Amino acid sequence: MQLGESLEDYLECIYILHLQGKVRSIDVSKRLEVSKPSVNKAVNVLKEKNLLTQESYGDIRLTQAGIDMAKGILNRHLTITKFLKEILNVSDVNAETDACKIEHIISDETFNQMIKLLEK
Repeated sequence: MQLGESLEDYLECIYILHLQGKVRSIDVSKRLEVSKPSVNKAVNVLKEKNLLTQESYGDIRLTQAGIDMAKGILNRHLTITKFLKEILNVSDVNAETDACKIEHIISDETFNQMIKLLEK
């Protein structure tokens, strides 16, 4: 399932917050620096895709499918960041910024080659 850059960012953020405890819309809004209505719109789309649930104005909860997808997104992000820092010697700030962009467009082939290089 393809979500697109924005929804992937929301799902990744929700997963990270989920690992820390309860997830509220306001927390997502603050972390991503977006408006609460933007969070509500994204949450509704992710609910339609059965990636999360939310009772009216309640906590956001990931479904198992949401957890699985979010883990993949986060893994891709962390792997690309590590590759940029360790293999290309990119600064921490630029590695993080660039990984956020690259993670959405990278092919499986390129990503797998990154993993192979990191494992050497």
